[in-house]
Formats: sequence, C-alpha cells, structure tokens
Amino acid sequence: MQTNDPNKLEVTVADGRRMTLSLPATDAKWAADGIRGLRPVPPTHTGHGEEPPALPERPALPLDVALLGLGA
Repeated sequence: MQTNDPNKLEVTVADGRRMTLSLPATDAKWAADGIRGLRPVPPTHTGHGEEPPALPERPALPLDVALLGLGA
C-alpha cells in the first residue's frame, strides 16, 4: 500500500491490478483521519460460486403480442 497523499490510497492486488481509493474533504468527525482511519480487511470469499441454472427455453413471442407489452 502507498499512502503518500493523505486522501488517496493505492493498492496492487495479487493478480496485478491496481486499485485507488480517494476520499473527498469532509467535516464529518468519523472521517477526520482520512485514509489513516481505514484498515485492511481480509476477503470473506474467494473465487466464484456455482453457476446459476440456465433459463428455460421458451418460444419467441409474435411481434404483435410483444408490442402489446410496450403499450403500442
């Protein structure tokens, strides 16, 4: 992590991508420390879950029926 700018945080993730978080100036007391108030949190999930089931095959609607749904 690089923290040269007190309002900007740059991180390079494991696969080489770079991510930047910028915080705008604010009067909020909870954000008074800027990025120094942030801390790293380990990921809760890695990878992808199961693929969703495929959509059922349905025949295409005729054009006049499809247009009825559009209020034409």
